[in-house]
Amino acid sequence: MDIYSQIKKIVSLSLEKKKSTYLRGDIFQRSISTKNGQLGTVNTKILTLRRLLKRKNIFEQNNYSSRMKSTGSLKIGRVVVSATVILLIFVCGGRDYALKKLQEIEYFKVTELSITGGSVLSEKELRVMAGIIAHQTSLLGMDTEKIEAKMQADPWIANAMVQRNWPSGVDIEVEENIPLALLLTKTTKGTELHYIDKKGHTFILLAPGGNIDYPVVTGLSEIEDELLRGAALKEVLIFLNKARRNDPHLPIQSLSEVHVTKEGGLVVYLVDYPFPIFFGNGNTKQKYGRLVEVLKALYKKEKGKDLISAVEYIQMDYLQDKVLVAQDGQG
Repeated sequence: MDIYSQIKKIVSLSLEKKKSTYLRGDIFQRSISTKNGQLGTVNTKILTLRRLLKRKNIFEQNNYSSRMKSTGSLKIGRVVVSATVILLIFVCGGRDYALKKLQEIEYFKVTELSITGGSVLSEKELRVMAGIIAHQTSLLGMDTEKIEAKMQADPWIANAMVQRNWPSGVDIEVEENIPLALLLTKTTKGTELHYIDKKGHTFILLAPGGNIDYPVVTGLSEIEDELLRGAALKEVLIFLNKARRNDPHLPIQSLSEVHVTKEGGLVVYLVDYPFPIFFGNGNTKQKYGRLVEVLKALYKKEKGKDLISAVEYIQMDYLQDKVLVAQDGQG
């Protein structure tokens, strides 16, 4: 018999010994009789019954207190025994052996796994990524930091937090990298499209069959000056994050392309209309607000036709605080 089996036997015997004292004092016997061996007159019987009931109540109160103390002692005893068992396993078998045996305890094996925060990745994909298997993985010895690092290694995961929910549950909360746009870059192999987040960080290459329902940022990789490229990216992000609020006249879904010129200026194209919208350099936040007002007016109909259908181009930096809307070749 190995040390683990011996300890299990010791624990079992200890608990049985505790239980044997649980109902101590439960048996109460008393006989009451008169001189002639009978219960006497009716009045005597009534008095006798009253005395019996009174004694019974006192006994039950005392017995209840005794049981409560016994139950409390039993709980404390179990804690002490459990701590002793763990210490004995550790001393006799070493840390690794102790951890292995503790992980075999069914009570601490995962039965509930909660995952929140996923939208791009399915719950099934996140479960596989975490590597936690129901009724096999134990909370004892589970390395939560290792699981978090493993999940965050996936380009779609920005942050992951894994918490034990004792005795047999695990809660996982993930924060995904949410695409804001697609960034077109030129490489020695040709052109590539990467997803970028709201901070402008590229986090994954667009795979065949991937979601392309995002505005495409072009021209940025062709700017050689690093400072100018950084400033242009900042203006692009200001514009896209404003559009992400989905104003009904200029939601992000209505944007087809945001082109960056070599001078760092922005040119915006809509999905439904081919004309360019020249933003120029700087003041993008204010220009966005003006463009919303311009489009609100252009979407109105005149003689049954949308005014926006006749637009040739829109120039947001025509003059200070002025916008130029060119229609049918006329300003």
